[in-house]
Amino acid sequence: MLIPNVNYRPDPSRAIYVDGLLDDKLLSRLTPLILRLQAQNRKPITAYILDSPGGNTSIMHSILHMLRLSDQNSSTPCRLITVATTKAASAAADLLSSGDYAIAFPGCSLLYHGVRTPGLIPALQPLTAERTSLLAHILRLTNDAFAMELVKRTEKRFVFRFIFSRPKFEEVRAKNPNKVLSDLDCFMEVVSEKLSFKATKVFKKAQERYARYEPLLANLTTKGKPDRRKNPVKVEAARIKAIVDFEVAENKPNPGWTFKDGGLTRLAEDFFLIAEYLESQQSERIKYWCGVIGQYALSKEELAEIDKITDESAKNEALTTKVQPYLQPLWSFFVALCHALQEDDNELTAEDAYWLGLIDEVMSDTSLLTERWFEEWREDPPPAPKDTDEEGKVKANEKADSTTARP
Repeated sequence: MLIPNVNYRPDPSRAIYVDGLLDDKLLSRLTPLILRLQAQNRKPITAYILDSPGGNTSIMHSILHMLRLSDQNSSTPCRLITVATTKAASAAADLLSSGDYAIAFPGCSLLYHGVRTPGLIPALQPLTAERTSLLAHILRLTNDAFAMELVKRTEKRFVFRFIFSRPKFEEVRAKNPNKVLSDLDCFMEVVSEKLSFKATKVFKKAQERYARYEPLLANLTTKGKPDRRKNPVKVEAARIKAIVDFEVAENKPNPGWTFKDGGLTRLAEDFFLIAEYLESQQSERIKYWCGVIGQYALSKEELAEIDKITDESAKNEALTTKVQPYLQPLWSFFVALCHALQEDDNELTAEDAYWLGLIDEVMSDTSLLTERWFEEWREDPPPAPKDTDEEGKVKANEKADSTTARP
């Protein structure tokens, strides 16, 4: 049986409604309502996205910031449940994925793409060749930053999708007996079979990006962890030099390749990727996910060996060391996917968004496993004793009557 949990259930009585363009007018309308809901109590707030083409990303961030506010008592922020019913595009799609629990209705259209206008250099008129190049560069950097934001907001969903898909991996390997497939290879095969035609295109872009990321990450990580005592600027300079060396070596077979014609943009992408990856290696995020995946990734013998460690800190460190090489390919593929979503227009169905880790649940689709199901599911109570049914009551009454009739 399922026992409803308010942390996973939309509540129209504590909700805001995002309809139309995300602009100053919408922000003015929603602000008093959000503040009123925040002041009432700390129960979850639902943001229904009815039919929005997107709009200003700064407006989206302002709405999101208010929804996540604490109060003067430093209370825990209200949990945010986001629900898309008809259409959520651009900044509205980002708002949907930013929910602590995100739901989309079947038939809902979701559109993810990169930033169209950075809003950073409005005075660039007229647009000369140099200024156009600068604008393109700023857009690229902005998209890279948004991609990493999307990674942080949705990585939990992608990891859970991976864990839930693991029982199917042996079936995938059985279908490909002549190939040596990693768990990530199997996972990509499982997901690709579930996607629509449009979603398959962005998924293939992510696979191409991932193919580039792997040797780059291997090249950087083999040089050892950065010395935290060094000047941060010198650490970044060393990374840039290593990336330059890598790009030059990788593009040696291409005589027309230069940093001026696209190479510099790629270098910036590489820099943000490496910075995020190396910094996350030491963060609580990576330790948490190693703990979550550890029980699935390691053998019983490896888990038993780690359990023998009595010091809790040392045990966690050993687990992270063991699981990180297993987790890293999954993480770097997800980064590639989030970057691919920032390119072109990527129109997804609700089911596509579920399999790509962008939402948690497709409303009313019970075939797709969700975190909510695991949180709400309880074993059915045992059946009532037989003497409580109608037949039992009759027998009990007859027994009472016969007892009373005795001398």
